[in-house]
Amino acid sequence: MMKYLQRLGKALMLPVACLPICGVLMGIGYALSPATMQGGEMSGFIEMLGFFLVKAGAALIDNMALLFVIGVGVGMSKDNDGTGAVASLASWLMITTLLAEGTVTTLMPSIAENQSAVIAFQKIANPFIGILAGVIGSTCYNKFKDTRLPDWLAFFSGKRCVAIVAGVVSILVSAVLLFVWPIVFGALISV
Repeated sequence: MMKYLQRLGKALMLPVACLPICGVLMGIGYALSPATMQGGEMSGFIEMLGFFLVKAGAALIDNMALLFVIGVGVGMSKDNDGTGAVASLASWLMITTLLAEGTVTTLMPSIAENQSAVIAFQKIANPFIGILAGVIGSTCYNKFKDTRLPDWLAFFSGKRCVAIVAGVVSILVSAVLLFVWPIVFGALISV
């Protein structure tokens, strides 16, 4: 278990390594163009450059969950294979779609009455779910990359099988998260 957590820690380093450049770009951008943060008119080249730099840094910050999906998917896969990242992305897309507010309130209309649960499902596309999807994708890669299927399904053998298995696992994980995500989300917020 400790070895697994050490691998996870190393895998998280790749997406975390993107944060300093985000901070630098956004810091310089806000310094050049305070109107970007405070509202108001922006005019002139310097303010536009500042706005441009803020948006460049925000591009990574706003998509941090995807960086975690890919970083963990590759970092936890044996041989750091990109197939783990593709399976992780498939897992993340499935989980975030199945647990999106509209999907959840359609499946369970009673959730719409619970404001904290609605907020939890509105915020499902987050780095925690990204890490979970990365673990699912990389674990499926490590266990199923050498799978041999019958001849009539041979196309889906080996690495091509990984995303399919990750998708099935993601459906099961989503079914569990449908009931426990509001509790987990509340715990994460309170921490």
